[in-house]
Amino acid sequence: MSLLAVPIIAVLALFLVIFTSTVLVVYLTKLKNKMIMLNMEVQGQSLLVNELQALYNKLQQEFDAMAENSERQTAENGQVSQQLEHRIKNLQQQVFVQQTLFTQWEENQGQDKFYNRAFKLAEKGADIEEIMTECELPRAEVEMLLSVYQQRVLAK
Repeated sequence: MSLLAVPIIAVLALFLVIFTSTVLVVYLTKLKNKMIMLNMEVQGQSLLVNELQALYNKLQQEFDAMAENSERQTAENGQVSQQLEHRIKNLQQQVFVQQTLFTQWEENQGQDKFYNRAFKLAEKGADIEEIMTECELPRAEVEMLLSVYQQRVLAK
């Protein structure tokens, strides 16, 4: 090896060391920038997680409030339902009483129809026999009706 070969090798080795060092510095700078970017992204994600946690807590509170309100309304609806059932039973009883009274009235009205018809026939001047035949009433009742009718006519 010649004397000139040693400095060339040394220069080449020095150049290789400088080049490698430069490449490493550039690579480490890029890694450092990537780490900074990743760190910023982690911070952004952390903020997002915090916001989502706050939103979750708010939604959980609203849900709890809605559940409580729903339970309260269910209890109120139960009470209203019981009151309505009680009112319905009372109304059903009243309807039954009214139906009974109406049935009794209708039964009585059937008999009254004959008497009303007899009064109308008396107004038209029908005699006892005609009223007995038309209204299917006994003679004594027809005579009594005619007597009542005549008293009414005289009282007017």
